Amino acid sequence: MTAMIIIDFEASSLRKTSHPIEVAWGDSQENIQSFLLNPDYMEGWTDWNPKSYAYHNITQEELRRLGVDPRQVARKMVRELADKAVYSDEPHYDIRWKNRLLADSGYDPSLVRISDLKHYLRQLLRDGATDKTFNDFICTFECSQGNRHRAAGDVYWLLEFVAHIRKSTGEAAP
Repeated sequence: MTAMIIIDFEASSLRKTSHPIEVAWGDSQENIQSFLLNPDYMEGWTDWNPKSYAYHNITQEELRRLGVDPRQVARKMVRELADKAVYSDEPHYDIRWKNRLLADSGYDPSLVRISDLKHYLRQLLRDGATDKTFNDFICTFECSQGNRHRAAGDVYWLLEFVAHIRKSTGEAAP
């Protein structure tokens, strides 16, 4: 099996006009890249729901001060993730924000494909040497971990969770 890459986005809101404000991806806890995205570089990236701050704790001021040009991140994403096994625990949303980032940066969004991590893990549990369900793993693992909701923290946690399930099912890590 090739290395699994986990990706996660944070966004300006959940509205149709939302745009990504942070993205992170990695294939191990030691190899996670994270980027705040400055919306001022992108035409039409004006959506903002103040309630989003309660979820991800990122302010518009932080994005403007610390964020990078989203087109640079899109270029890096295409260069590093095209034709790789990329997974998300929330593909419905993450695909939407990946598509917005890539399309608005001039790239074909289909260059980077995101698969459903939960589907992969459920299949692994069906095939593995365990009688625990996916929900059993989520319940025990989530309770032992701290609060997340920043892209890099979510990727780190998900990589740990995948390693935990692989160990429990007897599958070797790539």
